[in-house]
Amino acid sequence: MAVEPQAEILSDVQTALGVDPNNAVTSGNLDKLELYIKLASKSVALYCGEAYDALPDTLSGVVTEMALAKFGKRGNEGKTSAAEEGLTDAWNVDDLAPYMSQLNAYKDNKTQSGAGTEGLVRSFD
Repeated sequence: MAVEPQAEILSDVQTALGVDPNNAVTSGNLDKLELYIKLASKSVALYCGEAYDALPDTLSGVVTEMALAKFGKRGNEGKTSAAEEGLTDAWNVDDLAPYMSQLNAYKDNKTQSGAGTEGLVRSFD
């Protein structure tokens, strides 16, 4: 049985952030992670012209990276930067901006492949 893309993305994000669902300290972030994954999935689906609930697996890397970025920005939503003790974080106003090359490649490949077929995105992470 194949793992659902949303569950796989959640697992990847949990692993990247060290969130253990069985640990009371870190499991409090699960609801936030699920929300960030849903928001990222909806943004990607809208831009790529895909159904949110049927997002192609080739876009899961972008959704994972966006969810991680959203988690890193938590508490600073609506801001373009924040500074604390000499450390400054800066974010794009558009959450999709850092991933446009991947998303445009997906759309281009989908168009070249014909309507209704899945595009191909290559990531060199």
